[in-house]
Amino acid sequence: MDVRIIFGQMLVLFAMMMIGYFSYQWNWITEEVSKKLSKLVVNVFNPILVINGVLGQESKNAGSGIVSNILLMCGYYILLIVVANLLLLVLRPEQRYRNMYRLMGIFSSLGFMGIPVIKSIYGDQAMIYVAFYILGYNFILYTYGIYLVNRAAEEYTGIKAETMVNWRQALKKMINPGVIAALIAVVIFAGNISLPSPVHSFCEYMGNTTIPLSMILMGASVAQVDLKQLFGDIRVYVFMVLRMVLLPIVMVFLMKDLPIDEVVFGVFILELGMPVGSIITLMVKESGADGAYCTKGVVISTLISIVTIPLICLFL
Repeated sequence: MDVRIIFGQMLVLFAMMMIGYFSYQWNWITEEVSKKLSKLVVNVFNPILVINGVLGQESKNAGSGIVSNILLMCGYYILLIVVANLLLLVLRPEQRYRNMYRLMGIFSSLGFMGIPVIKSIYGDQAMIYVAFYILGYNFILYTYGIYLVNRAAEEYTGIKAETMVNWRQALKKMINPGVIAALIAVVIFAGNISLPSPVHSFCEYMGNTTIPLSMILMGASVAQVDLKQLFGDIRVYVFMVLRMVLLPIVMVFLMKDLPIDEVVFGVFILELGMPVGSIITLMVKESGADGAYCTKGVVISTLISIVTIPLICLFL
């Protein structure tokens, strides 16, 4: 893998983020517009990009790759849950922030950042593998994630707030466009289903919108944060380096001799290196905990990922 090409691709994504950053600064994109466009990306463009990634691909010889991917996906979430708890022993954050660190350690930006980055590096062939991570992500987020969010709110406020996320409502949210698209992608791929040419064109046009729009919105989200406040807690930086750099590199060395398809393995490692997912900030705010702290983690991890992802690729 030519790291210079990867770094060049990350610079392209970073340039798109800068367009979003300055567009927000110049009031071309407002906070309200950013929220509405984010809904379009999450519920329309990202799901279509996943489906587009499997159109026209042959699944006849992909059986072992799919099995390996599912096993790695399961191992991915088990690993992150274990590592997030181990990092707490090392960093020893305040009690009221412990479950926020668990959330930041487990729930990465697999869709908003992961899909554009992995597509840029591995192309459409990797989207079927990403689809399984999306399915696992939603299951873990709306079960164990809800538990951690509720615990975080209790520890931060000292009371069981009425605004905490309701379990039944959360489970309903598990059936969302991302999950539906991932399931459709799996069915199309597994069944070698051929769709009409206009469907291919529609998915290609819509899917190609995802990368620039996602990056522009990431830049706009960075612009909404007072950057001076990002430099006050060295613990967050240490956490991100251990979680986003050391962990993926260690796993490369531990697993590099295993008979795993190169793309399947690359997706697994890159997903380990993704920044913190912005959805946990929304969930934490809704529960009554300190959403600003999670926002800090999202912004810092997103900014440093421009450098850390190419660094990880050096070892692939």
